[in-house]
Amino acid sequence: MSGLIGSLQNSSGALRVHSKGLEVAGKNLANINNRGYSKERVEIGDRGSIETGVAFESMGVEAMGLRQNRDALLDKSVMREITSTSSLEAAKKVLESAETALGQFLDRTKDSTSIQNASGASGGGISDALTDFFNAWESFSVKPNDSGEKQLLIAKAQILADKINATDTHLAQVQSDADAQLETDIGVVNDLLAEIAKTNEYIAKAELVKPFSAVDLRDQRQAKLEELSQYIDVQFAPITPDGLGQITVTSNGVDLINGKSVLGNYEYNDSTRKLSFKLTGATTGTEFTDATLPNGGLAAQILASTGDVQKARDETKTLVTNLISSLNDIYKGVNTSQPQFFLTPTSGSLIAFNSTDINANTLKGSARVGANDIALQIAGLGSDPIAGLGTNVTFVAHFNKTVTTLAQELNTTNIRLEDQKLSQEMALNSRDQYSGVSQDEEMTDMMRFQRSFQASARHINVIDTLLEQVVNRLGVG
Repeated sequence: MSGLIGSLQNSSGALRVHSKGLEVAGKNLANINNRGYSKERVEIGDRGSIETGVAFESMGVEAMGLRQNRDALLDKSVMREITSTSSLEAAKKVLESAETALGQFLDRTKDSTSIQNASGASGGGISDALTDFFNAWESFSVKPNDSGEKQLLIAKAQILADKINATDTHLAQVQSDADAQLETDIGVVNDLLAEIAKTNEYIAKAELVKPFSAVDLRDQRQAKLEELSQYIDVQFAPITPDGLGQITVTSNGVDLINGKSVLGNYEYNDSTRKLSFKLTGATTGTEFTDATLPNGGLAAQILASTGDVQKARDETKTLVTNLISSLNDIYKGVNTSQPQFFLTPTSGSLIAFNSTDINANTLKGSARVGANDIALQIAGLGSDPIAGLGTNVTFVAHFNKTVTTLAQELNTTNIRLEDQKLSQEMALNSRDQYSGVSQDEEMTDMMRFQRSFQASARHINVIDTLLEQVVNRLGVG
């Protein structure tokens, strides 16, 4: 009698084990397209054996727990690749916006010197405006007394000033947009730090009795770590001993999280364009330099904004400074009372045409009536090298160099990004081979557990029949 009851208990336990195996296989299949999910396996163990007087008899099997196929080395490799990819993507966005702001781009379908106007750019870029401006002086030198030529020259001067100011304004807006995006991204980073610390706390509570049992929480934490890796380069390590599944999180040697505690938050100063990390309770934060910025999307946006975009603005300002000084020196000549042709505004714009003092009646091509020596000299500035711009560099060549430098940086970023995406995919595929869900494997497991379940159920039916024989036909009771 006790033997039959014991066998019934063993078989019912086996049913529970096989049922759990089917449940886990189904869960794995449900997450077959979820790359953040690591497949799970039921750990089946022997409940031991007892001495029956005849021999040792097994007490059956039981589900000891769930085992998660997750490898920390593969996870860290994926996180590094995500950081590199996000850095290039963030830099690409800023550089593309800057190229659009310049109004011109490098057309690589033609040759390395082909500078084309951006799609939708009204009137072309600064290069075209400079060319038109100096051509207008050339035409004016031919007809120094023609009022039509004077009006055209004044119009071209105003267009050039407007184009330069608009370009600088657009580049400044690119930087402002990057600042605004950084503010948003840093808020996301700080929220992720808080979420990871909270998940650490949940894992510790869930694994207080059974280590490594909070498999779903561990998946969620890893997903948050990978999301965080898009913005900053982070590393993690388990807390030992008795860490209860919690981890520490660091970035470039800066401790961010210790278990369930967030040690500080990131801050961004949009006036200085500097990133800092402030410890909880501290009044000021530790400011990062360009060399110590943590890799990732945050650093890439800062470096692109303060580096490539700012350089384009500085080069444009250099062009304007030399244009104003060179042209005014010629236009004023020896006559100190002659008004300046271009002005340097005290704030805001880079350049302004002196419309107050210069019009079709006061515009002069020479200090002598009917002569054109000043007009010819200014027209020559369009093709003459300008000392302040470098060796044998004209105004147009200087601006084209600015466009080309930015375009080449963008092109290099695009090439690196394509290669980096392949590296990231390789890292993900390597992890998928270890922890990803295989449809064939899961279907095989489902069939195995199904057959085992059916066998256990038949065994129970046999025992049930034997118990019926004992109770009803032998008159027990």
